[in-house]
Amino acid sequence: MKRLLLRKNLSEESPHGDYGFPFFLSHEILSEYEHASFEIHWHPELEFTAVLEGAMEYQANDTVYRLTKGDGMFVNANVLHTAKSYDGQDCSYLVVTFNPVLIFGHENSTVESAYVRPVLQSRNCSSFYLNPGIGPQNRIIRLIREIGRVDLQNENCRELEIKIRLCKMWVLLYGELQGLLSEKDMAGSKDILYLKQTLDYLHSHYQEKLTLDSLAASCNISKSRYCHFFKKTMRQTPFEYLIKYRIEKSIPLLLSGDCNITEISEKVGFSGASYYSENFKKYMNCSPSEYRKIHAS
Repeated sequence: MKRLLLRKNLSEESPHGDYGFPFFLSHEILSEYEHASFEIHWHPELEFTAVLEGAMEYQANDTVYRLTKGDGMFVNANVLHTAKSYDGQDCSYLVVTFNPVLIFGHENSTVESAYVRPVLQSRNCSSFYLNPGIGPQNRIIRLIREIGRVDLQNENCRELEIKIRLCKMWVLLYGELQGLLSEKDMAGSKDILYLKQTLDYLHSHYQEKLTLDSLAASCNISKSRYCHFFKKTMRQTPFEYLIKYRIEKSIPLLLSGDCNITEISEKVGFSGASYYSENFKKYMNCSPSEYRKIHAS
């Protein structure tokens, strides 16, 4: 199964291209990830997605979209995002991830200050659904697919051909975002800041006994405020998330074969082997021992 490489603060560790050409394209299939979903994460690069087949439920910060064949998505820099299968369907999609320097050229250029920075800094533009029924947005989706073909063919002037299309995409997107850019920034940015803080805390302390008091203290807010923003942004309680995260962290230990079930449960923060096994079966549809046997190399 595929997994994203993430740091404790949820930023993606894998590079998107290199310094010479900070661009990365991937053809993803959601079922190749555990539970047909990829982990919530963020990165400083911009990201465009085009759905090729199937459907998925896509979340960017606290907004949830249902994407089907032909749809597209834009996700801004440093925005938390995740996705899972929708209605039991698999999903095949193209992802284009790149540093905005490919658009504006050099720091403090006219292009950066006039056309890129306003989008990067707008709280209203954290994400944008690309509707194939709207001309300019459909053109962006088609350009994503064109970039996929150019990258695959790897012909002469590949980087220039990709850069040309990225700039065309940005011109079209900038035009579609004018209404959002002219509006006053929406509220809710504090919730996203709190979420990043508390997920960083959870991922650093998941092996310990965590309480609602300690979780709320990680954001320096009240317990009721904490529960409200977490449920609103993550669509689950903090302890549901914590249990799933502990189970995920237990899987490499299971597959290594170096520890028994009781030792693994203690290492990832469960109060006992039976409670660990009960929750493992709930989320993984098999016991820890069965999982180890199925996936043993």
